[in-house]
Amino acid sequence: MKKTNIAIIEPSMILTEGVKKIIDGSPDFKIVKSFHVTPNYSNFVLTGIDILLIDPRSIAETQLSKFIHDCKNENVDLIILTLQTSYLPSQIIKLTDGVIEMDDEPATLFSKLRNVSKSKNTNNDSCELSSREKNVLILVAKGKTNKEIANLLNISIHTVIAHRKNITTKTNIKTISGLTIYALLNNLISQTEMN
Repeated sequence: MKKTNIAIIEPSMILTEGVKKIIDGSPDFKIVKSFHVTPNYSNFVLTGIDILLIDPRSIAETQLSKFIHDCKNENVDLIILTLQTSYLPSQIIKLTDGVIEMDDEPATLFSKLRNVSKSKNTNNDSCELSSREKNVLILVAKGKTNKEIANLLNISIHTVIAHRKNITTKTNIKTISGLTIYALLNNLISQTEMN
């Protein structure tokens, strides 16, 4: 069974190591990245990350909303959970998909992680392409390379590749010509845009 990959942003090394020890003891979850300071977003690769645990104290309150929005744009399937180590206003908690509290028992932590993973998998079963996937598909149909798509959409090449894999999985179409026909038939592009 594939483990769910988790990244953590927490300024306290002690808390980070404690959470890592608990989570890495699970057969279902694995911490693959951890940051003690807010990562430089341009170098923060979210490809392969399923869940991001973030202590909102690690990011200036004025930048938190933008950071979360940018993370979701980079990886549309990403689940972001608040690591609540102290009191947080409800408007901050509402920015994320759920809350892990520092006094949660390991069983509660795993239950919360399984619940958000389950809801993600239920949502992923849909064949509906996300708006970002549609944007990538349109550019693929227009003959753009992964690098060109990344530059046009201001995302990383890794994210373009992840979107293309999702598109292939959801449409069950593996060729560029097949994807082009799919885009034409679903009115994502017109014949005149192909020239």
